Amino acid sequence: MINIQKINDKKFKSIYFSFNYTINANKKEMTESAILASIMSKSSRKYNSQKQIEKYLGNLYNTLFDVNVEKIGDLYNIEFKLECINKKYLPDNIDVVSDALKFLYDMIYDQSIENGRFDENLVNREKEYIKDKIKEQKDEKLKYGILKMEQILSKDEPFATSVFGDENQIDKITSNDIYNRYINVLNDSCINILISGNLDGYDNIEEIVKNIFNEKINSSVNAKDLVYDKHIDDSNKKDINETYETQQTTQSVITFGMRIRNSTTDDFFALNVYNAILGSTPSSKLFQNFREKESLAYTVRSRYYRFKSIIIIYAGIQKKNYEKAKEVVEKQIKDMEDGNITDIEFNAAKDSLVSDLVEWNDSKMSLAKMLFVNAFTNTNYTLNEMIEKIQKVSLQDVINVAKKITLEEIYLLGGEADV
Repeated sequence: MINIQKINDKKFKSIYFSFNYTINANKKEMTESAILASIMSKSSRKYNSQKQIEKYLGNLYNTLFDVNVEKIGDLYNIEFKLECINKKYLPDNIDVVSDALKFLYDMIYDQSIENGRFDENLVNREKEYIKDKIKEQKDEKLKYGILKMEQILSKDEPFATSVFGDENQIDKITSNDIYNRYINVLNDSCINILISGNLDGYDNIEEIVKNIFNEKINSSVNAKDLVYDKHIDDSNKKDINETYETQQTTQSVITFGMRIRNSTTDDFFALNVYNAILGSTPSSKLFQNFREKESLAYTVRSRYYRFKSIIIIYAGIQKKNYEKAKEVVEKQIKDMEDGNITDIEFNAAKDSLVSDLVEWNDSKMSLAKMLFVNAFTNTNYTLNEMIEKIQKVSLQDVINVAKKITLEEIYLLGGEADV
């Protein structure tokens, strides 16, 4: 089957293409995929350097190209992104769409491969690049603290691995491994093609894509058959586990890991409101109490992971305030469960979420991502429907999902140089 979805909006001047290759992957395979994606973003058989790529895309009226990697819960996704201008905005209706898509075809399906392997020097260069990306994650302590909590909550699940893979695997990976991963990604992925932007004059855009890519984009895997959350629920877990990691930092990072148990598709919008009230907006409980009232941190937020049914709270604190930080956070979580939520907190959270969704309407990338998420959640929401769902969430809905949430883990990083 060929999965192509599109959104046409004439307020834009360009067309955005998102080609997604989503696959199950273990730690080693994720590392290989990160290296592979980096290679595919910078060269192909026809365009063997970034300079050549930039020159060619510049001649296509500055068409944009990029490759992104992400985790969809326990799944791994490589996304090829392309954006080019609609012909109606070019002199003499010059059409660059077909040439841009042919370029994308070359970058995905015509890589420079000889004798069943990628060039050794190229692979080694990108292995070093991926090592640097992992190091960057470690050097940014707040991001590192979040990553550690993701790992603690996920343990041996694929989600526990960094999106750039496992640094201990990198040196073991060969050019032949990368070639095998390449073939696996192209042949065994769930392929979703998303198109958003101004499609005026391109009523046959799906046929243009199919004519260029042919059977290559025929996906043998259905999104609904992939399992994006492989966590085995342990409903008997009651104790909160605390983990400490020493580092010579002037500030500590504290993260709290929360599990959402027995959540359903219907809980999604209430969980978004819950998270907004708790800590994802300036009007949230954590912002007002943890930061403003108690002055425990400059940055404090909560993050809801839809595809893993977890919420992570993170903040930078002074190590001496560790116990006080725990006390304040646990009180906010308990207040949510008890329904101690003011009308101001409740309405401000919903207004903030609606405002974010309205902004999505001005982003071709956000619109395409909405289509992608719909494919994996077996839904078909439009932006207006999502806004309506948020507006219909009641206080009791939030309390109900709050009762499904348990605090499982607390992680403290650094602070040994705290003076």
